[in-house]
Parts: sequence; C-alpha cells; structure tokens
Amino acid sequence: MANDNVNYAEKINGLLDEMPDFVTDFIFNFRNSENPSTMLQYSRDIYDFLRYMVNNMPDHDGKEIKDLTLDDMARLEPLDVNRYLTLIRSSKDRRFTKERNELKKKNEIPQKHNASTVKRLRASLSSMFSFFMINGKLKSNPAAALRQKKLPKENVIYLTNEQQSKLLNTVRTGEKLAGKAAAHHDRYVLRDSAMILLLLDTGLRVSEMLSTDIIDYDFDKCTVLVVRKGGDKDIVSYSDECAEYLQDYFAAQRAKYNSSDSKIPAFTTLKGERLGVRAVENLVKKYAEASLGKADGQVITPHKLRSSFAMSFYEASGNDILLLKQKLHHSSINTTNIYAEAAKGKKEETRNILQGLR
Repeated sequence: MANDNVNYAEKINGLLDEMPDFVTDFIFNFRNSENPSTMLQYSRDIYDFLRYMVNNMPDHDGKEIKDLTLDDMARLEPLDVNRYLTLIRSSKDRRFTKERNELKKKNEIPQKHNASTVKRLRASLSSMFSFFMINGKLKSNPAAALRQKKLPKENVIYLTNEQQSKLLNTVRTGEKLAGKAAAHHDRYVLRDSAMILLLLDTGLRVSEMLSTDIIDYDFDKCTVLVVRKGGDKDIVSYSDECAEYLQDYFAAQRAKYNSSDSKIPAFTTLKGERLGVRAVENLVKKYAEASLGKADGQVITPHKLRSSFAMSFYEASGNDILLLKQKLHHSSINTTNIYAEAAKGKKEETRNILQGLR
C-alpha cells in the first residue's frame, strides 16, 4: 500500500513553509488535526485566502504571504471574507481567472468552485478564526458573521443495473469503441475490466482503490486493505466474480514485471507507474459514452460508479441503510441518506408488494 501519510506530510509542510507561523499552530492543533487529508485541505484553503489578501487587499499590497500576522487577521471584516468568496464563486470573474489558472497548475486551489466548495472554504476560514478566538488571540470571527446559503438538494446520478451491464460489456469486449480506443483496447482490457468491476462491486472511491498494491488483496477471503478518505484503514470485500478478474490482471502484472507483490501497485499504466485519478476519469468517460451514448455517458464519472453501487446495493439489501453506511464508510447516516431519498421514486413500483400475503 502506498505510504499516503508521507505524501500528506510533504504537501502540508510545503504549504506551511510559505505561510505565517500562526497557521502552523492552527493546522497541528485544531480538533481534526489527526486527520491528514483534512489538514491538507485546510492548509490549501487558508493558503488560498492569504494569497488573496496580499494580491487583492490594498492594506497588504507589497507583502509576502509569510509576512501576514494575527493583527492583520484581527482587522478583517465580514465584508472582506465575503468579497473573497464572491470571487471564488464567480467562475466568469476576469479579475480572478488568470490567478486561479496559475494556482490550478500548482494544485494550490480547488479545481471547481461550486456552491459546496464555497461553503467548505468559508468553513475552513471560520474554523481558523474560531481557534484563535478560543485561545484569546482574536476577538471576532469574520467568516462566522456571513449569511450562509442553504444548498439545494442535487439529484443522485447513477447507472441502473442494466446500464452497468452495458458499461461492463463495452469494457470487456471493446464493443462500440472507435478509432484509437478500439485499436488499443486489447492493451487495457484486463486492467480496465478488473478496475471498473471493482468500483461497481465495492463502491470504493477512486483514490482509495488507486492507493492499493497487489499485496493488499487477499483472494482467500476476497478482501482488500484500503486507506479510506481521512486516513482510516479498512477491510473491503468484493465478489467472487470480481476476484476472478483481479486475479487474471494481477497474474499478467506479475509476469510482466517479474517482481514481488509488495512492489507492484494494483493498477498501473503500461509503463508500470501507479495509475492516476485523472486517467481513470478519462477512461470511465470513454467507456460510458461508447456504451450509453454521448448524452448519457458524458455525465458518468468514477464517483457516479460509487453512486451506482450505492443505489444497487440499497435495493438488493432490502433498503438496509445502516449496512450501506458501513459499505460506503460514511461517518454520518445523513450522508448515506441521499440514496434512500433517491430511491423514494421507486415506491410506486412496490404498491402491490403485500398483495396476496394476507
């Protein structure tokens, strides 16, 4: 399994080196400071805001990010934070486009700025200000004074069992692929067949799946050891069918690289490098558009495969929401409940389910 904690530490420390010391005090002492992924996200969010301060606020013109102090934070008003969030929210704002694109290249700013992202940014800033209020360093929290918008509920996009079957058929046979995708299908068929089925079979997040090595898979028990979002380790089960596809692919990998399992990432490029999230996003889109048509396929992402697993499992388990929560490794039942809400549209189909039982 990849040493993700080392990568987290390097990224966090790299960002903190460019920020004032008070940010380090917050990142390593706030209530979720044992969660490396949360620490990294907070570090990115705060860095982004401090960069905005020195580049857009006249009082800090000419300063470096590292020159900012808690006294500068104390002088911030709710309007200052609101202006920042307005810039982030508006993807068409030309004042911010160039700076945003430069930051994207460095992965120092979130790639998307939808309503949920803006809400998270506000929460990150609010947590920092609250931390220093509790410790007597600040008297107010300018982020907490902002009016919060209630986010509209989004429809769950997922593949039906029939659509999943069509997708898997295209992955396995290359049917409906065209051009280079069809010509090179044989190169990737073992890997992609195992990978797509694993995602649909377990509901794993792509990042969780890609962090695994071959040695993490136990075929006697049909389980895999993964590092979950947040850093927790978890044992995830997969089906006998999935095990067969995984074993075929891993056997080919061992033969190709003539190396011990401990040194082979579970899913790799043709050069043997660990596959990246963006590559999986591209291949899922390729197969989805070919099997379902461009209109339906273009909205399918790896995360939609997770949603597809959730909806299929929820129905097959007799609507066992607690078991689904465990499968998805959600910390809150409220997060899992979106799938129960989405399944309510099927209630009309069950109107005769008790007929004949009385």
